[in-house]
Amino acid sequence: MAEKDRNQIPTADFTSDEAYLSGFANSFSSEAIAGALPGGQNSPLLCPYGLYAEQISGTSFTSPRKLNQRTWFYRIKPSVTHEPFKPRVPADCKLLSEFNQSKSSATPTQLRWKPVDVPDSPTDFVDGLFTICGAGSSYLRHGFAIH
Repeated sequence: MAEKDRNQIPTADFTSDEAYLSGFANSFSSEAIAGALPGGQNSPLLCPYGLYAEQISGTSFTSPRKLNQRTWFYRIKPSVTHEPFKPRVPADCKLLSEFNQSKSSATPTQLRWKPVDVPDSPTDFVDGLFTICGAGSSYLRHGFAIH
């Protein structure tokens, strides 16, 4: 090996067809099919190839816009069409997370409320109130209710 070759700093070869993504904390895009990304906007009314636009945000809504970290996905099926949650319990489970109601559990499955029935007769604000959910007991003055 020549003296000149030994002292040369190795560099990356950027002559391939793949694009090099430079920078840190920059915005990047990639697509599996050419033309799949909408041009000029992130969430068009109709996405190319019938895809669904979804955004995942990694920052709080109170962060300055320039600090927002987010990812736009263009999916074949929207994430709301996922299968219902099925808990996975290890065969030899020795961990407990609930100590007063062992049968209670929360579900990560997306839920929605059905529309409220519209009354047939005119109704004022007080008569239109109804309870959505609650916990505890108002008699014991321990818990809450959402109306």
